[in-house]
Formats: sequence, C-alpha cells, structure tokens
Amino acid sequence: MIEGSVRELVGEVLSAGDSVALRQRLDRISELDHAVAMLQAAMSVEMTAFAAERRREDLAAGSSEDVAGRGAPFEIALARRISKASVDHQLAFAEPLRSDHPRLLEAWLDGKVSQAAARFVVKEAEVLDPDHRRATDPELTRLAAELTPGKARKAAARLVASADPESAAKRARLARARKQVRAIMRGDATGTVLADLPAEQAVACWEALDHEARCRRGDGDERSIRELMCDLFVERITGQAKAAHLDLEVGIVVAASSVLGVDDQPGKLVGHRGGDYGTLPAGLVRELAGSEQVWLRRLVCDPIDGQLLSMDTAKRRFTGALRKFIVYRDGTSRRPHSDAPIYDIDHIEPYAAGGSTSAVNGQGLAKHDHLLRDLPGWTVEAADGDSSSGVRWTTPTGHIYESRPPPILGHGNSRPPPRRPSVIELYATPLPVEYAVPSHRRRRE
Repeated sequence: MIEGSVRELVGEVLSAGDSVALRQRLDRISELDHAVAMLQAAMSVEMTAFAAERRREDLAAGSSEDVAGRGAPFEIALARRISKASVDHQLAFAEPLRSDHPRLLEAWLDGKVSQAAARFVVKEAEVLDPDHRRATDPELTRLAAELTPGKARKAAARLVASADPESAAKRARLARARKQVRAIMRGDATGTVLADLPAEQAVACWEALDHEARCRRGDGDERSIRELMCDLFVERITGQAKAAHLDLEVGIVVAASSVLGVDDQPGKLVGHRGGDYGTLPAGLVRELAGSEQVWLRRLVCDPIDGQLLSMDTAKRRFTGALRKFIVYRDGTSRRPHSDAPIYDIDHIEPYAAGGSTSAVNGQGLAKHDHLLRDLPGWTVEAADGDSSSGVRWTTPTGHIYESRPPPILGHGNSRPPPRRPSVIELYATPLPVEYAVPSHRRRRE
C-alpha cells in the first residue's frame, strides 16, 4: 500500500514533464521533502517496533537476556539490503526518539521536521536523563521545526547545557569514549584513514607530522609539506623506513582469458581478511608487482561467470592456502548484503555434524555474522551442496536470502570471450611474462 502511493506520487512528477511553472515545481520539491521526512520517520518507528517484538518473542522462546533480540538488526539489514552497522546507527537514534521525544517524533511524522534536524537534536540531548529529555522535548521540537539542521544542533546544545550545567562535560566524555579509526577506500586506487581522537591527541598527531615535514623540507627534501606529512603518517604507523616500502601482498586477480592472452583486464586489491579495496589499473598493478616490497599472487577466474578457479599456493601450507582461497573467493562476509571483512571461515554444515573442511562447505564470515547463524530460528545451507554456487540464509520470520560469491574481478568488470576455455587449458598455460615473478623474490614459509 505504501509503495503504491509512492509510485503514484512519482508518476505524477514524471508525467508533468517540462510544462510545470517554476513556482509549482518549487512547491512540489517542498512537498516531496516533507513526504521523504514522513516516510523516514515511519520507517524508524517500524524498526524500533520490530526490534522490540523480536526481543519479546526470543525471550518467550527461552533465549537469555543477553541473546534475545540480537538478530533483529541483521533481519532489518537483510530486508533493506544495507549493512548491519547502518541499522545499529539508525536504531540508536530511533529508540530514544520514540521513548523520550514524543513531540519531536510527531513533528517528524508530520513532515515538519527533517531527519537531519531530528537526529542532531536527539544526539545533543543524549547526555540528559530521560526526565530532562521529555521536559525539554517541546522546546527542542520548536527549534528543529524553525531552524536549519545545523542551527538547530547549535541551539539544542545551548538548551541542553542550560538544562544540565554538567552536560558539556558529559558530552565530552561520551565523545572521547567513541574514539575510533576508520578506512574508506575509493575507486581511484586511493583511500582515506580517519581517526576520531581526544582533541589533545589529534592536535599532537597533527603538529608532530607538520613539524617533522617542515624540518625535512628545510633540510632540502623536495617533496611538498602535504606529501611529506602523508609519507610520515604511513612510516610511523607501519614502522617502515619509507612509505613505499610496504610488506604488501597484491592479489593480482586475472581472468582466464587474460592468462591466455585474449585480453588484459585490471587487477583488484584484496586485503588479508578479504574485502574489495578497489580496482587497480593494469599499469599500476604491474608497477606494484615490480616493487621489491610487494609480493605477487596469481588468481585465475572463469571469464564467463567470474568464479575463482585456482590460486598459486607456493606461499602456504594446504590449510593456509584453503583459507586464503575462500577469503579471495568470497571477498567479504557471505551474509547476504554484508560488506564486512572476513574474520572467520565457517563450516556451513557444522563439523560436528560431519561437515567437511573444504571450499565447498566453507564460507567467510565477519565476527558478528558468525555468531548470528547460531541464534535461534536462523538456518544456513549451501545451495546444491556447494558454497561456490550460493549460500541460503533463512531468518526466524521465514524470509530467505541467497548469497553468491562476487565475480572475483568485481562487478562491472566482465568481458566474456567467444568461447569458454577448458580447465586443462587454464592450468596448462604459463603466466604471461608481465606477471612472472623472479624466483629470488618469491616469499616462502
């Protein structure tokens, strides 16, 4: 019913064409903005209601207090095709909003307050106890409705500080407790490392890098201050003498057609726990492969369906190679729609039940995903007995989601050749010269 109404609204917008006057178009933009806010608020209410009901059902089924409801965020994430971390973030905002900010929630449901404004207000008020939140809710709602989200956040901070003189200290302690380091990988062979730190530590890190970079620049180093600070950052964290001298394994993933010389596709950077860290152009892959500090591993995939077929194993014992094969094949956790790194290799059919320790019965899982499959009501099974074909996850509500290994070269990077090479051809063909690694540079156990 909701989806039908939204489609009807979209249909009206599309059917209007270019004949709508600017005034009408601007009014429609405002109406759509209110509609989006209303839908976002309704979804938040449904999410909190689902999480609460799932916890009640789990408790009624005999689950312990610490386990009951733990699977709810995963169920929501699967249904919405987003990460579990995103659901956790949204629930952390929606639950106090529903319990302690009834006026703000009502205004959001009416489309009078945007999601951004509501989120800022709830975050600023989190340092208050529930009674203070409910007492300040009417004034906080007025600010959120009248001001831009940014101004509403500042006004809410001042209001909260006056309601509780110690709120500034509470907020600082909460913020400092959330310190974390994050890595964001982009599609242009670059990435960003972000660190949320106590203010004095952040300043100390910045000044140390800036001071050393300026000293080196003054001593004649031709690199810019920006380049020096970046290189020093890498050197100090990794302990390497130079930023470029990283003990890096490049998983040069090549299609079988490339091995046979039919085409030349780019590589993909894969971490030691899996994860797709972006496409590397063929020229850059060869440049890295020529470095004395970078090690090359060849992986061969089916050029038609993108499944991983084989991998060089000279660097590992059988057990290590099997684990690495599954990590490379799965890329990220095999829970459907998850992009979390792989921490554990899981027996799809439990080992205690006779499941084999093999690639067809293995799947890479993140820490939380590994715990999830053992919760009451969840089942996991390999499609056709082979995890390479697919893994089916069934939630307590009976919803079924299937996870297939991604194309090893990544989505959007497939160019099928005119015919499928045989497995014999794949294994019998030597590596092209540009992928060969001198024997003295191969890393061994």
